[in-house]
Amino acid sequence: MQIEQIELFHIKMPLNFNFKTSQASIKYRETIVIKATDELQNVGYGEVVSFNDLFYTNETLASSKKVLINKYIKDVIHKDMDNPFDIHKYLEMECPMALAGLENALVDLYARRNKLSLMKLVFNEETTDEIYAGVVLGDLDINMIIKQIDDYQKEGYTRFKLKIKPADGFKKLKVIREIYPSIQLLVDANRSYKFEQINEIKKLDEFNLICIEEPLNSGDLLEYQKLQKELSTPICLDESIQTINDLKSAISVNAFKVLNIKIGRVGGIYYAKQMIDLCRKNNIKYWIGSMLESGISKILHVQLASLKDTYIPGDLSSSSRYFKKDIIKPEIIARNGIIEVPKGYGLGVEIDEVTLREYTIDYIKIGGE
Repeated sequence: MQIEQIELFHIKMPLNFNFKTSQASIKYRETIVIKATDELQNVGYGEVVSFNDLFYTNETLASSKKVLINKYIKDVIHKDMDNPFDIHKYLEMECPMALAGLENALVDLYARRNKLSLMKLVFNEETTDEIYAGVVLGDLDINMIIKQIDDYQKEGYTRFKLKIKPADGFKKLKVIREIYPSIQLLVDANRSYKFEQINEIKKLDEFNLICIEEPLNSGDLLEYQKLQKELSTPICLDESIQTINDLKSAISVNAFKVLNIKIGRVGGIYYAKQMIDLCRKNNIKYWIGSMLESGISKILHVQLASLKDTYIPGDLSSSSRYFKKDIIKPEIIARNGIIEVPKGYGLGVEIDEVTLREYTIDYIKIGGE
């Protein structure tokens, strides 16, 4: 397989609502869609899911774009490759989300070229045909949270992840549990608690949470070790784990019990699989998150969530919850709280290039005629 052309679509998608966490507020989602074309005119798509600002990791969309243009694509274009994962042998993990987006495009292309589904190509193990959807609720007013839970329960959703912060996280959870004593509930603190607030975090044990995601602002694994010993609720790590070595270090000190895996954060499907294998060997529960992303990246997470031993299926919901129009066909749809896993080649869906170009605010083509 030889990559003849790579196109970058810098897109800006308006969100249906203002998505708030303890660290950021987002009205538009900008990402970079990568389209790779081989010598036989097969195409594949990937998405770079870094954010404009430094609130999640140290990689921004600007740094992703720069490394793609100046380094990663130059090392891939016109190069023969037997396997798309070969790029990890010579591309450094300088910008994991840029690397993941490029890898995803090459994997999609390779799978379509060879008439393989993504899961068949990467895992070759039995998966489920559908997954339970979940809803991520932003850091909202409690009345709005209650309204959203009511509305989404009517649509069949049974699991909710709430963004919290120290100032009012406990109060919100207390109200939610009084009204909904049996819903599946987990929280994401986005590193908003200090270790000195350990007693505040321990109070969250009373709410029967599936897990508490990224509570500590330090990211110190030894502090997580101490905290997990004090908690009955499992700690879930997300942005603290970006590499295999990060995961090995966290496992070695018993810093957590659950891992949230996002393809972009860890540098691609290649590394996501390594992390899943490592979790399986060390009795760490894992599940598949998402990145406030378009359907190009989110459908990969839907597929990974179809692995049968995931802790929870994921916080994946309908495309229409976030965007008036997604850039994949068919869009992701949760019917009665259930998402069907696509079975086609590669991503398993097609790309709506008309809508993709409507969202595009910058376009770059490298290679080709």
